[in-house]
Amino acid sequence: MKLRAPFAVLASAMLVAACSSTTAGSPTPAPATSSLPGNETPPYAGAPKVAHPLPDSALSGSPCEALSPQQVTADAGPGITGKQEDGALGPRCSWTNHSGGSLLVIFFTTRQKEGLSIIYKQVKPQMKRFDELPPIQGFPAVSYDDHPGPVNPSCTVAIGLSDTLEFEVGLELGTSNRGQTDACQIAATVADHAVTTLRQKVGQ
Repeated sequence: MKLRAPFAVLASAMLVAACSSTTAGSPTPAPATSSLPGNETPPYAGAPKVAHPLPDSALSGSPCEALSPQQVTADAGPGITGKQEDGALGPRCSWTNHSGGSLLVIFFTTRQKEGLSIIYKQVKPQMKRFDELPPIQGFPAVSYDDHPGPVNPSCTVAIGLSDTLEFEVGLELGTSNRGQTDACQIAATVADHAVTTLRQKVGQ
């Protein structure tokens, strides 16, 4: 399986809503507040403003559709079907390969309407690695993990589509590639693919 680099390196996804990591093979969003902390209006806590936001409809429907069939083949491998689950913070979709590797995309569409601000306020202080990434097609993005890096076995990339709208991509490297490939770089590539699909969805 290929992700412009071997996707066979991916073992299991980790993806959180507002803090913490997951154990291999068990991606689980962590608890998050359901209202704006201190009645703050996004963006806050150092999160950047989204200059050209997408409408909320960008995250309507299934996160399994965040990647086109061609992108799924490139990012996960041929013949792999996404599995959707409904979480407390929004729907998520996972793709698992024959070696146990998996990729996870989650749409934050329920309860939490704080965009990247909640990540900066609640996640950043708890992570051993938190990097502001170059904008992904003009949208601010960060990567984080509870490993210090720089070559992390797991990573989550959060992308702000508006000041109140965000989605995340999470993954964890397989044992054969740990220490050789940085999961954050691969997650950012997948996130870029997803942004392309979501922009097309809303006619951009």
